[in-house]
Amino acid sequence: MNRLQRVIDWSASLLLFASVTLYFSVPYGFHTLNLEQLQLFEGTLTYFAEIVTRPGGFADYLGRFLTQFFYQAWSGAFILAGLLVLIRWLVWLLCSRKDALTGSLSFVPSILLGMVMCYRFPTVSLLTSFSLMLAAALAVSRMAGTKSRRIVALVLIPVLYLLLGSFSIVFAAILAVKERNKVFGGTILVLALLCPLVAWMILPYPLGRLFYGLNYYKVHILMPVWPWIAALVTAAAIAFAESRTAGRTVPAWPITYGILFVLAVPAVLLCSSRNDEQSLKYNILAGKRAWNRIVTEATRKAPKTYGETACLNLALCKTGHLGSHMFDFLQDGPETLLPNENTPHHDGLSTAEIFYQLGMVNNARRHCFEALNVIPDYQNSAAVFKLLAEISLVNENFEMARKYLTSLSHTLFYRKWAKEQLALLKDPAGPFVRNEYTEKRFERYKGEDYIFDYNHADVSLRQLLSEHPGNLTALNYLLAWYLLQKDLGAFVATCPFEGFTTAVPKAWQEGFLLDWNQSRFSSEELPDFITPANAAHLEDFSRDFNANVPLATMQQRYGDTYWFYYFFK
Repeated sequence: MNRLQRVIDWSASLLLFASVTLYFSVPYGFHTLNLEQLQLFEGTLTYFAEIVTRPGGFADYLGRFLTQFFYQAWSGAFILAGLLVLIRWLVWLLCSRKDALTGSLSFVPSILLGMVMCYRFPTVSLLTSFSLMLAAALAVSRMAGTKSRRIVALVLIPVLYLLLGSFSIVFAAILAVKERNKVFGGTILVLALLCPLVAWMILPYPLGRLFYGLNYYKVHILMPVWPWIAALVTAAAIAFAESRTAGRTVPAWPITYGILFVLAVPAVLLCSSRNDEQSLKYNILAGKRAWNRIVTEATRKAPKTYGETACLNLALCKTGHLGSHMFDFLQDGPETLLPNENTPHHDGLSTAEIFYQLGMVNNARRHCFEALNVIPDYQNSAAVFKLLAEISLVNENFEMARKYLTSLSHTLFYRKWAKEQLALLKDPAGPFVRNEYTEKRFERYKGEDYIFDYNHADVSLRQLLSEHPGNLTALNYLLAWYLLQKDLGAFVATCPFEGFTTAVPKAWQEGFLLDWNQSRFSSEELPDFITPANAAHLEDFSRDFNANVPLATMQQRYGDTYWFYYFFK
């Protein structure tokens, strides 16, 4: 390689690093954050022993350790970029010949693995295992002495299977290629293939998973084939570099690298899901209680699913804008207010947050357990444990709270908060909890939590209000529930119109006006809390509605009103 070729090669690696960092921290940042929410990494020996005792456990432990830094999208993206560039360089170092075609081939495994990381449930263990496997192959291949090198390779294969998982087969394939000895190559490949078979006879795992890898992907059915295509490309690239024909006549460096990156961009985008990213955005922001951020994001790009709209409605309620702006966004029945188990795109943690904010803390706990149950590889979740600890503090179940807080105290980013709560619970004068939890205690049911019936959610909300009239979240949700159910009579009977110290919210006025109009009270004088502008707007709506104005025109003129929802949804 001359100087120009080295510059091109280094520039391509920097471009890969910058592209991955930017993509997984900005347009795809919530996928990165979601990986952290699907685990609870504890820095204890017990946790370490539990993980490393399975095939591939060491790489899995290292991957989980790195995943905890995905608490921030930028740090997670930085780690992903670093691992993918490391994999590229290890493949490049394993190639004995350095030319443009070999250089471009050395990028392909990283690109394929980057495509996998765009899916919903990959693991960082996939990248740690792949990179450690390449590092081991590089170290062994550079050992002096053929006999000692081959003995070390034979000993390492079962060891690497225990430490890194099924990628030990790729380690064997790489060394078989580089040794150029058919007997030795066949021996180590057979040994590598026997490792999953022996593990299957001893361990309670399906043979297919032991061959694919226990920890490379969270979902254990329909696992992506790209990791093993990346492994095949790695072996093929090294074999090409070892061949006699490599490096003779190849295209120019800029051409091969340019073609590679032109093909890589659409390939990565094809594996990405913007719809999933949108849903994850709302769910994660709701879990972090970033109410203003949710409203800001909704004004940029309106929510499309039930779950997204439910998170937005909660944010509007917590910022005091539910009655004013809820119909500025698409509402599609009561499920966009209170999701249930059958709601499409329903997320257990964000739904739990809705019930927690309402004061239905035991129902929130039920949805927390649902959120844990749907994690594909049955890990715990630090975010869910945090909410469960808060629910236990509200319920004065201090022993249960200590259980969750103790687990969180062994984490990196939740440790400070957990230790603060534990210190308060150890107060000599008795367990002490912060005001935010004592206030929530007065918002919940005073007695045993009632069984929540989704079809009669208004009964539970009314019970909350009867026991704690100051629960404004429950009041706003009850009024919104009646409007979405199109029960105008119950809405008007419940809404404290005369009790507002400021202007009555727009949607509440529109519900009242519609009931007033349908009840044939239009000839009477409207109450003072109805603004003349809203009254005139209803007259315009009624005139256009009776004139059968096209639906598209009606939506353009009145799509942000309750009246449009009432008659056209």
